[in-house]
Amino acid sequence: MTRTEMILRNRDVLSGLLFLLVAGIFAYGAHRLPLGSTLRMGPGYFPLVLCAVLTVLAVVTILNGVRKASVETAAAPLAWGRMLVICGAGVFFALALVPLGLPLAVFGAVVTAAAASRDFRPLPGLALGVLTALGAWLIFAEALDLPFRFVGTWLTFLKGAP
Repeated sequence: MTRTEMILRNRDVLSGLLFLLVAGIFAYGAHRLPLGSTLRMGPGYFPLVLCAVLTVLAVVTILNGVRKASVETAAAPLAWGRMLVICGAGVFFALALVPLGLPLAVFGAVVTAAAASRDFRPLPGLALGVLTALGAWLIFAEALDLPFRFVGTWLTFLKGAP
């Protein structure tokens, strides 16, 4: 592995580049807001300051990664299939929340995301899904009294609705 490959695959370099990407995206969104002045800050002032701080941290992280680049600090190739499954779990949750209700949407998203693991076993995965769905319902719907449905619009026949 060449020095350039070691630098480009270094975890710190990759993290720093991700920080730069996030800072750039948020700075782009914040630049449209009025800045104001230091004494009378506008809504865009604080986000841009945070973006500047994140950019400085990103540059320091990248420089540290370049300095420490070696075969040991090189990141393994990304498991694109597993990443897609995890992203798909989030998309499933977003699409299933209203039609299925909070518990089933959480259950499906958790089991789907857990299935991306190499160590996935069905019984513990299902148990994790049930416990997470129950916990989400108790916290968000019961304790915080947020307006989530227990049974979604697709499953209203289970409640005896016409």
